[in-house]
Amino acid sequence: MRSPQSAVLAVFLLFCIRKCCFGWLSGDWLGENHSFRTRQRPEFNWKHRVPRFSITESNALDPTAIAHIVRNTYNFTLPPVQLRRSLAYLGGAARLRRVVQKLAVGSQPGIKVAVIGGSISYGEFAHEKGRTDWFSIFAKWLISAFPRANVTARNGCTPGVPTPYMILCLELSVDPDVDLVFMEYTLNDAYSVPSHHEEAKLLDNPIVKNAERLVRRVLALPQRPAVVFMHSPPCGMASYPVGHPKNPNSMPYRSFPMTSEDIQGAISQYYDVQYLSMRTAMYRLAVHKQELGFLWEDMFVDHHPGDHGHKIMADLAVHLIQQVALGLLLEPYGREEEEVVWEALPAPMYDGNSAPNSVMCSVAASFRQLVVLSEGFDYINEGTAIKPKPGYVATQPGSRLQLRVNTDRSAVGSPPDGMVHVYLHHLRSYEHMGMASISCVSGCSCQEVAVDALIQDRVSQVYLAGLTATQSPDCIIQVKVLEQTNSGEHKFKVSGVVVAEVAGKLNGLPGLNAAHDQEFGLRQHLDEQNGINEVTFTSHDQSHSVQQVRQLL
Repeated sequence: MRSPQSAVLAVFLLFCIRKCCFGWLSGDWLGENHSFRTRQRPEFNWKHRVPRFSITESNALDPTAIAHIVRNTYNFTLPPVQLRRSLAYLGGAARLRRVVQKLAVGSQPGIKVAVIGGSISYGEFAHEKGRTDWFSIFAKWLISAFPRANVTARNGCTPGVPTPYMILCLELSVDPDVDLVFMEYTLNDAYSVPSHHEEAKLLDNPIVKNAERLVRRVLALPQRPAVVFMHSPPCGMASYPVGHPKNPNSMPYRSFPMTSEDIQGAISQYYDVQYLSMRTAMYRLAVHKQELGFLWEDMFVDHHPGDHGHKIMADLAVHLIQQVALGLLLEPYGREEEEVVWEALPAPMYDGNSAPNSVMCSVAASFRQLVVLSEGFDYINEGTAIKPKPGYVATQPGSRLQLRVNTDRSAVGSPPDGMVHVYLHHLRSYEHMGMASISCVSGCSCQEVAVDALIQDRVSQVYLAGLTATQSPDCIIQVKVLEQTNSGEHKFKVSGVVVAEVAGKLNGLPGLNAAHDQEFGLRQHLDEQNGINEVTFTSHDQSHSVQQVRQLL
C-alpha cells in the first residue's frame, strides 16, 4: 500500500500533467480556427459495394436486409485498408453477434446502446455535440440502418475522469438493461498513474486492473451486454517529435507503442471484448504517408479530435457492426453462442481483482431508495424538469435524515477490520444555509463530523462530507440539523452518497479530485449550477430519431 506522501504526490502529478495536457498539438502554425481545420471531409466519403448472394438456412438473416445495412446506409471517410486495421480484436463476439441479430430482426422491447468514457466521447471539441461527435453519428446511423429495431442510444460520458470513477458511478451513466456499451478511457487512464513506468507495466498494471473491474461490472449487468473498447491515442501521440517544425514548443511526444491499449488487449482476449484502435486506424496515413487530409492536425484539435476525427471514430464503430452483420449472414447466431452469452464470468484475470457487487454511487431516485427515516426533511426538486436539482431539504433544527448504505467490502477481498470511506453530497451556498452533524447510528461506527453549509462565495455548489465507517451491510448514517447557524437560518440539503470501492484506501475518491470538506470539483452529476448535458437518441415510429438533451444533477 502506498504511503500518504506518495498518494499526495501522485494526485499532484496527475493534476500537473492534466494541466499541461492541453497543449500537446500546439503552435501558431495551427491557426486559430480549429473548427475549420478539423472539419468533416466529405471529399473522402465512400460506400461499400457488396455482391448479391443468398443463403437458405432457416435461422439466417435476410441477405437483402444485410446488404442494405452494409451498402446503402453510411458514407465512410477512412480508407478501407485502414478500417480493417482499426479492428484490433474481434474474437468470437457472441454477445455482439446477439446484439446485431436483435437489431436486424427488430426484437422487443428494444435495444439500448451506450458509451462511457471521458471528454473525447463526451464530444469535447466536436463542433456540435449531438450531431458531429462520433457517438451521435454512430447512433443516428444505427437507428436508420436497422428500421425494424427500437433503438435507444445514450451518451453517459463524464469529462476528465479515469476508469475508477466509472467503477464507482456506473449506474449514473448506463441503464441496467443496456445491450451494448462502448468504453473510451485510454487517454484519461494514462494520467491516472504517476509515471510512464506504471502505465507500461506488463504485470500488475494498475490501468489494466481498473479496466478489468469496469469490464466485469458491465458484463455482469442483467442483459449480459456486449462491450467494445474504443481506444484513443494518449496525449502526445497525435503530434510530432521534439525538434519537428510542427512541434515548436517541444511538447512531449509518444511514439506508436507508448500507450496502454496493447496491454489492455489481454482483457479483450480474456473476456472476448471487441477492441477498436484509433491509433492503428490513423497512424499509417498521419505518420508514415503524411497524407493530406489525414494528418494529425486535420483530425485533432489538441489531444481531442475535431469533427473529422470524430467522423473517423464513427467509421470504426459502423464498420464493426457491419462486419458482425456480414458474419451473421455467413454463420447464423445459434444455441452454442447463446450459452456462451449466459455462462458465468471467468475468475478475474488478475487474482482477487473482483468488481464490486453493490451500488456505490447513488443520487436522485437511487438515493431515495436508501432513506429509512425522514423527519423534517422533504424530497424536493429545486430546479426544473430540464435541469433538475433534487435532494432532501430541511429548514428546521432537529430535523433528521437516516439512510442505509452497504459498507461491507469482504466480497472484493478487503480485510474485515478495514475502514470504508463514505461521502455524502450536500449543498453549500451563500445564504439561508445551516449546520448539521453526520454520524453512524446503527450497524456500523464512525467518528461524527459537523458541516457548515454556508460559504462566502456567491455560488451554490455541491460538496462532499466524508466519514470513515466500519464494514456492515446495514450501516445507518444520520444527518441531523443543528441549532447552531452562521446565517440565521437552518437550510440543509443532502443529494447523494458515494461509498468507496474497497476498504483501507487513503482519503479521496479516484477521478473526483475531492475528499471531505471539498467541493465535488468535476461538477459532473451533482453541480447545482453547471452539470453535464447527456444526449440520448431514440427510434420513433420505426423510422425517425428523436434527440433528448437533459442536464444531469
